[in-house]
Amino acid sequence: IVFNVPGLGKNYLRARQHRDFISVLPDGRRVYEFHPWEKKLHLANTYIYTDVSIYNYLKRLKAFGEDTSQYRTIWYYY
Repeated sequence: IVFNVPGLGKNYLRARQHRDFISVLPDGRRVYEFHPWEKKLHLANTYIYTDVSIYNYLKRLKAFGEDTSQYRTIWYYY
């Protein structure tokens, strides 16, 4: 899974050495800090990203007409 981080380029989400999990917000969203993969070669700022909570994602899918019962086994996601 690749995430295109603004100002940093492509970041492979399974390459955990390039991101830190910071916190979970009260509504279930998670906050990450992405680091440049070339941080030893070039000074670049990190990028803070807040994802969408599973609940809001499922609500959006339902609004699009998806059968959200097919997603009831979501236990882990990036």
